[in-house]
Amino acid sequence: MSKTEPIVVRDMAIVHRTFRNAYDESARLVRAAPTPSPGRVTFLADHIDFVLAMLHVHHEGEDELLYPKLMERAPDQAAVTEQVDHEHLLIKTALDATSAACAAWRRRPSAETGEALAAALDQLNLVVQPHLDDEEQKVVPLAAVTLTQREWDALGKHAVPQISRNMRGIAFGMILEPLGEADRTHMMRVLPAPVRILFPLLIGRPWKKYAGTLRTGT
Repeated sequence: MSKTEPIVVRDMAIVHRTFRNAYDESARLVRAAPTPSPGRVTFLADHIDFVLAMLHVHHEGEDELLYPKLMERAPDQAAVTEQVDHEHLLIKTALDATSAACAAWRRRPSAETGEALAAALDQLNLVVQPHLDDEEQKVVPLAAVTLTQREWDALGKHAVPQISRNMRGIAFGMILEPLGEADRTHMMRVLPAPVRILFPLLIGRPWKKYAGTLRTGT
């Protein structure tokens, strides 16, 4: 099935930008101070677990709401779609390894466990980056002419309840941070009106505080 008018799918590349940055930044922060204070270990390990969980939730939504529809409605593209979807399994292996390395560093922070965590984050980054390229170049354009806008928007809505309430503002602030004005305006439209009105209180200030702690330490 192919539609003549493509739907709006720009939010996928916007969200992907978070994953393109998060694991490299986390590896650099761990290497900068592999044996920090207990409070810093807890904060940074929690952050790493959070950005790992964000990617896991993102892929769960795609596996449930995106790829099955593409394979059913665009069977002539099934080989490409299945190949990109299969990359999720490779990424899950890297996610699991990074999660285990993070747990080991949390339990016993040292130069050795810190480097093992940073190396796991590097490996995750190596498998994530080409996958994000594949999705943006091969899958997203197909989705734009195969799904309805409601079906596409359900992907973003799927992720929200999977994130704890106290971290939703942080997640959205993280997504918004690297964006230019046009992309930022586009993403702000998905917020309910009351949240837009209270943006500085609910998202802006919490993210600024969180980002400062992340990058300058506790």
